[in-house]
Amino acid sequence: MNAKNINPFEILNSWQQHLNEKNLSGVLKLYDTSCVLIPTFSSEILKDHEKIKEYFVKVIEVQKVKVEFQPNSIYEQQVGDNMYLLSGKYFFHLMEKEKIPARFSFLVNLLSENPILYHHSSRSISD
Repeated sequence: MNAKNINPFEILNSWQQHLNEKNLSGVLKLYDTSCVLIPTFSSEILKDHEKIKEYFVKVIEVQKVKVEFQPNSIYEQQVGDNMYLLSGKYFFHLMEKEKIPARFSFLVNLLSENPILYHHSSRSISD
């Protein structure tokens, strides 16, 4: 990812595009090597790039997940120089049958080739 003149939403769009196109290497390249991932479909906290890869292999190849952001729900907070926290809601579509609402937070560094430093995602519960 070209880190020059990029905005935080482009990182979300790139993540969504790679996931929906089943581009495992594209998804993984977005995650920093020291990234922490608290995933939607696992009870584990993933701090190792190999574990993150295993998780996304399952999500992309086995569960055949696609993601759909809810654009009006996304909030951007600048938390440092070129550092942003993006939070909001999305839907996961599993095997084109089940639609799961979820919430997310991404911490991104706009100057990094691997901009995602932290990603937390959890299923939304009904009110």
